[in-house]
Amino acid sequence: MTPIGGARTVEIEDRYLDTVGGALRAAGLVARIRRGQGGRRLTVKSLARRGQGAVHRRLELEGDAGELDVDDDGERGERGDPRTWPPSPARDRVLEVVGRQPLAALVTLRQRRLQRDVAAGQSVIEMSLDEVEVTGRDGRHDRWTELECELRSGSETDLAALGELLVSRPDLAPATMSKLERALAALGDVFTQR
Repeated sequence: MTPIGGARTVEIEDRYLDTVGGALRAAGLVARIRRGQGGRRLTVKSLARRGQGAVHRRLELEGDAGELDVDDDGERGERGDPRTWPPSPARDRVLEVVGRQPLAALVTLRQRRLQRDVAAGQSVIEMSLDEVEVTGRDGRHDRWTELECELRSGSETDLAALGELLVSRPDLAPATMSKLERALAALGDVFTQR
């Protein structure tokens, strides 16, 4: 494993959305609006992860999330109506599931990421040490740190080899839940009990 370039720090905020009745979760999906240096992006992911060991694959669709909404009190917030977002495969998938139902925020994750690209075999992998802070609907908080590796180019075989190297360390263990699942479990959200 060889570092490529310098490390960089990125600060992002992820707001996870669903209908009040949990239509997206019932369909095995989650919708996230990410605010960062590049603006606002909508990501739709499947809750189910496939793979072996520390390497996982899942559906992931992205699109532009448009501008922030301004409510009657002048507060800026997420638009609860996905029909107002710019067209994209991610928005279309949300609309297929929720129809005309508005979306509400489930939880907000703020992350400070220290990222660095590394060469592993013939592949480029982005390693990210994430300091995560979660805030629930009722104002409760939790914090944790997580190491994440994402294949940018190359072979899943190289990513799996890096995963095996990392898991062999006694001070690291593979995540058993997504960040959203961990946040909801820590905050006692009813979603974790379904």
